[in-house]
Amino acid sequence: MKIENKKRLIDFPIILLFLVMSFIGAAQDANPPIYTSPIVNSDRTVVFNIYAPKAENIHLISTIQPESIPLVKAKNGLWSVTIGPVPPEIYHYQFNVDGAKITDMKNQSPYPWLEGKSELIVPGTPALLHEVSDVPHGTLHDHIYHSRTIGGPNKVRIYTPPNYNPHDDRHYPVLFLLHGFGEKVSFWSDFGKINLITDNLIAEDKIMEPIIVMPNGDPLEAEYYRFFSSQTEGNIWMEKNIDVLDKDLRNDLLPFLKSHYKVKTEKQNMAICGSSMGGIHAIVLGVRNLDKFSWVVGLSTGLKIPPFDIVDKEQINGLKLLQLNTSKKDEWGFAQSNKVHKWLTDHDIKHNYIVTDGGHEWDTWRKDMIALLPRLFR
Repeated sequence: MKIENKKRLIDFPIILLFLVMSFIGAAQDANPPIYTSPIVNSDRTVVFNIYAPKAENIHLISTIQPESIPLVKAKNGLWSVTIGPVPPEIYHYQFNVDGAKITDMKNQSPYPWLEGKSELIVPGTPALLHEVSDVPHGTLHDHIYHSRTIGGPNKVRIYTPPNYNPHDDRHYPVLFLLHGFGEKVSFWSDFGKINLITDNLIAEDKIMEPIIVMPNGDPLEAEYYRFFSSQTEGNIWMEKNIDVLDKDLRNDLLPFLKSHYKVKTEKQNMAICGSSMGGIHAIVLGVRNLDKFSWVVGLSTGLKIPPFDIVDKEQINGLKLLQLNTSKKDEWGFAQSNKVHKWLTDHDIKHNYIVTDGGHEWDTWRKDMIALLPRLFR
């Protein structure tokens, strides 16, 4: 097994450290207070602290609630606020320090997407399905494999269930799970907690035990700049990125998977799913490869119209599952998902359309996967 050296799109911790030092002026005080942040109390109230003796205003911005929350400054320069009780869940947050959004320096669990945030875990009693429980656990394997498609190394993270044994004759169905824009192969396990969700559902005997393959959804990472240049350039990058991802999956990743793992590769045992940009990838690649997949699901996709070419409607309608998930608070994808749903309906394409109350965030996608996994491979 090869272990990759994880790296982020941007080195957020270094950048944010300089931001913090610039805005809060901590270096000017020789005796800053000793403190912790965040603090999750037994009653699920949460205390947030930040030392910023020179700051004038600090607010908490989080996925806990839509409104920002002001912190109060003490004489020693420590700003604090206590909120809650907070429902058990995983949240992300930032501090807005005089207009600059920064992470919580005391929090050792960063959420390094396009802008740095910190992760807050409020545990449940009993533990929620995305939490660590006293059950058998699967294994995460990080690989670097040679991709002829991109002409160099590529990355993949693979989950194997607790009972997986590479030396026995048992083979497993496969779920390809694709991440969103600006994310990495680690995000579905680091923030989607897909390995823990799968462990817990297996322990409850609610799902068929899968091997989960988390590919690199950005094989053209070096051309990211095109996405931000203009909508035209962004669309060119997206189309090219999907084409490269498609070829890599068929010609490089699948052969690597077959040679290294006990997988069932008949189409009835192959599923593809993804969130955000990964949801677009999942739908497009699933329909392009109807000979390989029977289960095709996109979460919070924002697909264009038409989402794909109808080459063989009968074969598309022969999928065991074609599903779109969206959420009412998803400002990026909800309206567009409704249009795609209407287009599929108008063209007599059989599909499930699931609408929830969440937003364009991991909380929603974790719940989507908890509902989806028991349906697959049945």
